[in-house]
Amino acid sequence: MQTYDVVIMGAGMSGLCMAVALKKAGMQRFVVIEKSAGLGGTWWDNRYPGAHVDVPAPLYSFSFAPNPKWTRRFAAAAEIQAYMADVAQRFGVLEHFQFNTQVSAARFDEAQGCWNVDIKEPHQAGKTLKAQFFVCSTGPLSKPRWPDIPQLRRFGGVLMHTARWDTQQPLKGQRIGIIGTGSTAAQLVAPLADQASHLTVFQRTPAWVLPRADRRYGRIDHWVARRPWLHAAVRKGWYELLEWGRKGFDEGTAARSTLMRTAQTHLWRQVRDDTLREQLTPKMPLGCKRLIYASDYYPALSRPHVALVTTAIKHATSSGLVTTDGKAHKLDVLVCATGFDVQHSLAHVPIVGTAGRSLDEAWAEAPQAHLGLTVAGFPNLFLMLGPNTATGHTSTLLFIEPAVQWVLKAMQAVQDRGQRSIVVKAEAMQAFNQQLQQRLQAAVWNQCNNWYRADNGRNIAIWPGFTNDYVNAVRRQPFEDFDFG
Repeated sequence: MQTYDVVIMGAGMSGLCMAVALKKAGMQRFVVIEKSAGLGGTWWDNRYPGAHVDVPAPLYSFSFAPNPKWTRRFAAAAEIQAYMADVAQRFGVLEHFQFNTQVSAARFDEAQGCWNVDIKEPHQAGKTLKAQFFVCSTGPLSKPRWPDIPQLRRFGGVLMHTARWDTQQPLKGQRIGIIGTGSTAAQLVAPLADQASHLTVFQRTPAWVLPRADRRYGRIDHWVARRPWLHAAVRKGWYELLEWGRKGFDEGTAARSTLMRTAQTHLWRQVRDDTLREQLTPKMPLGCKRLIYASDYYPALSRPHVALVTTAIKHATSSGLVTTDGKAHKLDVLVCATGFDVQHSLAHVPIVGTAGRSLDEAWAEAPQAHLGLTVAGFPNLFLMLGPNTATGHTSTLLFIEPAVQWVLKAMQAVQDRGQRSIVVKAEAMQAFNQQLQQRLQAAVWNQCNNWYRADNGRNIAIWPGFTNDYVNAVRRQPFEDFDFG
């Protein structure tokens, strides 16, 4: 059995950040287990045409690793993945990554105060890793959610999910259907419209769309990015702008009025057809679902060979989809841009804490954690981007970095006290989540059906405050709320 100080599951942004932090802290005995063939996490999985980040690139790089090579303000998936590879190389952590390896189970050994993590490599017998600490860095956007459409698997054409894109699949001249009109679909529609002989977009709920102020970066941008104080100023400027945008989720604010006017003007300017414009006009409050930033989405929907279907889907057939009005939509390729199963993102890995209780059992009603980081009954388990750490307005990296630093602090506290484990007290986690849900009760995210909410209606994804609220809460959480053993 191989022994480590830390086993990290997932080689996305948070797993990479954790690895770099451990290396900087002088901890060499750690390993990052990743099921895919390379570094990237969601940026490895999401390779659909048009995939890009929806926050400006200066905020989508680590504060400790600025990237002077960004080619655009909103970086594409491949460019982000290349940045991550560069960071891993720059900080010397690539040797700690083990790819094409699946974590199949994890159990906490109460007698020894450590985790036994089962892994499975291709064409090899499974083996177990032993580690004092276990870090889950898979994040909420890892398990694709397929639409609940009767007879979906009966479809005889090419069926794809955006998070499992087949880059070898020919699309030119095909009749393509897209299910979904969220942020992923908004990025995908225009590139597919350029290739399809006919594109049908199946919409359930229209979303609020803001223009994406994208542009290519030039020599001045790269010159600025290579000067730390100038880069910091640019980064801070974007940070403040997006925090101002967060006010747009609150009723009666100038930011909300501005965002709504901008979105309405954007729709009126880009969609001239009255019927199509009405179909694309949101009926839900701004911010209830994730905002979309796109400047080519509306024009693509207005093209003559693109059809927006707002009638509900009844069932699939071998040749396409049938809507509830009885109309058959013939398709060669069906793309499901239906997001991720956030509620069950860790259900595929049995994780067992104290008293033989699994994380599935602890989360039977809905996932919850203390500051998204720790769960009562699961010593030495740390979650990256766990429950209620998602943000609808800014970069997740701003949440990842302080979380990673606190995990290091917790590990150090265990060692300094001569103990083997740390676990949040059940009453502390309960009090935190009660207060959290009270803050979310009247918030805009609870006013419609969205991926932020579990089956029972509980908001399991969104952090209700501003970025600094989370950063300060993480940094200041007292160890009095934890038990050491």
